[in-house]
Amino acid sequence: MSRVKQLKAITGATLIDGTGAAPVRDATVLVECGTIIDVGRGIDVPDGAEVIDASGKVVMPGLIDAHVHICMNGDPDIFSVLQYPLGLIQLMAARNALNTLEAGFTTVRDMGAPMGFAISLKRAIGMGIARGPRIVASGRIISQTGGHADFHLPIGLSFEGMSRIADGPDEVRKAAREQLRDGADWVKICSTGGVMSPSDPVDTRQFTVDEIRAAVEEAAALGRGVASHAHGTTGIRNAVIAGVRTIEHGTLMDEEVVGMMAERGAFHVPTLVATWNIIEHGREGGIPDYAVAKAEQIAEYPARSMMLSYRAGVKVAAGTDSGTPFNRHGENAKELELMVDAGLKPMEAIKAATEVGAEAVGLGGRTGTLQKGRWADLIVVDGDPLGDISMLQDRSRIRLVMKGGVVEVNRGL
Repeated sequence: MSRVKQLKAITGATLIDGTGAAPVRDATVLVECGTIIDVGRGIDVPDGAEVIDASGKVVMPGLIDAHVHICMNGDPDIFSVLQYPLGLIQLMAARNALNTLEAGFTTVRDMGAPMGFAISLKRAIGMGIARGPRIVASGRIISQTGGHADFHLPIGLSFEGMSRIADGPDEVRKAAREQLRDGADWVKICSTGGVMSPSDPVDTRQFTVDEIRAAVEEAAALGRGVASHAHGTTGIRNAVIAGVRTIEHGTLMDEEVVGMMAERGAFHVPTLVATWNIIEHGREGGIPDYAVAKAEQIAEYPARSMMLSYRAGVKVAAGTDSGTPFNRHGENAKELELMVDAGLKPMEAIKAATEVGAEAVGLGGRTGTLQKGRWADLIVVDGDPLGDISMLQDRSRIRLVMKGGVVEVNRGL
C-alpha cells in the first residue's frame, strides 16, 4: 500500500487536544500508520488521503478509564462471579471490552481480574482475536490475610483466583514478582479496607510501609508502578511513603496526605461513580447491606477529597471502578459528569480522562492527547462536551472511534 493510501485526514472539526488548551476550530488531524503526523488549522490534505469529514463536530482524544474490572459485570453482589464457569467469565470480559470501546474509551487500566484474564484479553485484543480498548493490566490483586481482597467466605472456602494473599515483606515481594512474571503491567495492592469487602471497615490500615515498599521495589525493577486501593488516611499515607504511584479511591484525604502526594508525584484516581451507584441503587437493587452501609458512611467524602487533592496540585485521573454494583462497562463517562458536579470544569474533567489518564496508567507521551507523534487514539463527537459533559454518555453521539489509527466504530461519518 502506498504512503498516500495509508493516510487518513479528519477535517473540519473543533479540536479539543486533551492538554487543556482552548479549542481550535476548523482543525485537521492527519494520521499515518497509527500515528498522528500533523494536527491543527491550515493543514493541507495530501491528494488521495482518506478524508473523514467531521465538520460541525468535535474531535478529541479517545477517553481513558484508569480503573476498571473488565471481568466483572456490575452485578449487585460482586461475589456473584463465583456462580460463573471460568470460560463464561472470559466471554463476559470480551463483551465488556467491546462495550467500553464503543462508548469512546480507547484505553483502560484493569485493576484486578481473576486468573490473569485481563492480561489474556489484552493479548487477544492486540492479536485481533477480540475487539476492545487498549488494556493496561495488573493481574491478581495483592491483599493481606483478612484484607480487602481476601475473598474468604464464611463457609470456609476461598476464591483465590482474584487475589494473591501475602503477609510480610518477603511474601509481598514474591507475590509482586509472580504478577510481573505473568505479564502484569502494574502491581495492585490494598492498603486499606473497602466498601465491597464484608469484614473490614473502610478506613482500616492494611499492609505496613515495609510490605508496600517491597511491592514498589519489585515493580520499579521492571520499570512498572504500583497502584493501591486506599480509602482511609493512614493507609493512603503509608502507600505514598512507600512510593506507590497511584492512589485508587482516596476517599478520606487530609491536607497532610495530599501535600505528600503532590510533592512525590502520586496520582489520585477517585472513582466517584462507584460509591454513587451503590447509594443510588441501594438495598432495593440487591446490593449487600454491609456495602450500602459503608457507602452511606463515606458518601460525602469522595468528591470533597478529589477537590482537596486537585487544589493541592495532585494529578487527578478519571477512573470508574467499572464492574462494581450497577457500574456497567460502556457507561464509564458518568464519572466525568460527577467530577464536574464535584467542582472541576468540563475541560479539567476531560483532561483527567485524556492526558492525565495516560500519565496515570503509564502511557504518558504516547496517547491521551492529539499531538504530533502520539498514537492516533481519538473520537469524533456530535455536540459540545464543554457545554454539557453528560453528552459523552450518549454513545449515539460518539460518531467515530479510532484506536491506533484504525477506525473501530463509525456511526455515519
